[in-house]
Amino acid sequence: MKTIIKLSALTLGLAIALPITAALAQDDALPAGFEAEPVLRTTTTRDGDPIVWPQGTAEIVSVIGTIEPGGRTPLHQHPVPVYVYILEGEVELRTEGGDPHVYGAGEAYIEALNRDHQLFNRTDSDAKVLVVFTAAEDQPTTVTSQ
Repeated sequence: MKTIIKLSALTLGLAIALPITAALAQDDALPAGFEAEPVLRTTTTRDGDPIVWPQGTAEIVSVIGTIEPGGRTPLHQHPVPVYVYILEGEVELRTEGGDPHVYGAGEAYIEALNRDHQLFNRTDSDAKVLVVFTAAEDQPTTVTSQ
């Protein structure tokens, strides 16, 4: 009986101590003078669809796009998950079947999968966007719409 009580106390003690130790280990992993601010964490696209990962050898492709004042991207869609972060300026996203949405510097979203969309710059200064494609090697990341 004493063994069962000791074992239960030890189990309870570990259950309490392990999350605290794990939390401290994560905090200790960040060196002094470094701070991390979360930007985006999601399992769905901006339209609420689940993110679906491509099959094959993983490949990450990133680009920085500049949209001039009054400019736009071509009408297109993505067969792979795409992370978009607005570096500078402001863009208006128009997605097939959805309402237009304006994103400004410091905002991010996961693009719709296999749905036509287009970015517009309605301002009088350049807009810069970081676009990160999570694809499979040799798979197209963007398909221009007709």
